[in-house]
Amino acid sequence: MTSGLRVGYVVKRFPRVSETFIAQEILELERRGAEVEVFALNENDAPARHAFLDSLRARITLGRAATYQETWRLLRLRAGESPAGARAARRALGAALEHPSGKGPRYLNEAAAIAREASGRGIDHLHAHFANRPAFAALLAHLLTGLPFSFTAHAKDIYAAGPPPSLWRRQARSAAFVATVTAANRRHLGGLLGPRLAFKVRLLYNGVDLDAIRPGSRSDRDVAPRFLCVGRLVDKKGMDVLIDALRLLREEGLALPCDIVGEGPEGGDLRRRVADADLGGMVEFLGARSHEEVTELMRGARAVVLPCRVSANGDRDALPTVLLEGMAAGAACISTSVGGVPEIIAQCETGLIVGPDSARDLAEAIRLLARDPDRARRMGEAGRRRAESLFDRRRNVAALHRWFAESAAESRVAAAAGASKAAGARSAP
Repeated sequence: MTSGLRVGYVVKRFPRVSETFIAQEILELERRGAEVEVFALNENDAPARHAFLDSLRARITLGRAATYQETWRLLRLRAGESPAGARAARRALGAALEHPSGKGPRYLNEAAAIAREASGRGIDHLHAHFANRPAFAALLAHLLTGLPFSFTAHAKDIYAAGPPPSLWRRQARSAAFVATVTAANRRHLGGLLGPRLAFKVRLLYNGVDLDAIRPGSRSDRDVAPRFLCVGRLVDKKGMDVLIDALRLLREEGLALPCDIVGEGPEGGDLRRRVADADLGGMVEFLGARSHEEVTELMRGARAVVLPCRVSANGDRDALPTVLLEGMAAGAACISTSVGGVPEIIAQCETGLIVGPDSARDLAEAIRLLARDPDRARRMGEAGRRRAESLFDRRRNVAALHRWFAESAAESRVAAAAGASKAAGARSAP
């Protein structure tokens, strides 16, 4: 399949262990015939090592910001093209100088490098993941080149480390569209942007590869109840609550094994918590694992558990990929009523939702599925059907591909109309 569409992705780092959804999205765009160039603003601090990345064809350009002299030359060149080019150069410079962080000139240098590369490679549309620095770099590159752009907003970039409302509105006003991964996010952003811009926000669930992730056999899960938690070892994942819940169950006489997959700054504290609770024989920290290894663990788990919470700084999960993949693998899921989790888990049908920060409620949910394998199996089967209905990577990325193509087509029409008008003005007596 060939679409002829060339898309430039602007990201902070790529590919990261905790952001495999971006690579999965690009893989599906490539399967649909699009060519993708990745512009990474920084070198990767946590590279993902998954077999599926071997199929990725996208060229990854590590950001070398332009020098101030190079950026100034680009601005002068843009300004000299036409009155519209002069306005665009002024808007780019003004937006950079007005950035609330004071780092706008540096971001303009990054955008100038992206603009140079994107123009030379025939990019049709720029798309950024995360509404903060990547989206701002894409906005500036848009102003410098005239290329249309869009961005996807996730969680931390909305609730904890996102742009202030004025910058949100500026980015949304200039973007072809804004995607976000949950209906809860969309409602929040609609209120933030106001009625004149809320229409630009589109819901697009992250998708999973349902061909690569398939359920295991019934015996895998029923021989012994084993639970699984996957995520970065950070506060918002609530793994301390999981450990406390397992301690409560052990005190009742129910010793349940649980694997924790992931790495992060709270690893030491969590291991000490396990030791203090005398759970050393029950809880095993497996560290970072490949996507394929995690999938296999999900296929054998009685349930995937992720006790999300809202951190003190407002950070939270939006649409945790691990729950999407757990359902695709046919596992029941247990999580909390945070972010878009209620949009993933159908309560008592595909899993169980409890309140955040409640070890007792979490223990009750784990106990229920530990003692009732048939119920867990039914939830896992229903979860697979829900994943097929809502979180199929092919279906969801097809919508994104269509939006990119429509944006690129509209931009070409507008550019042709502008060129025709300029030619008419030059030929007028």
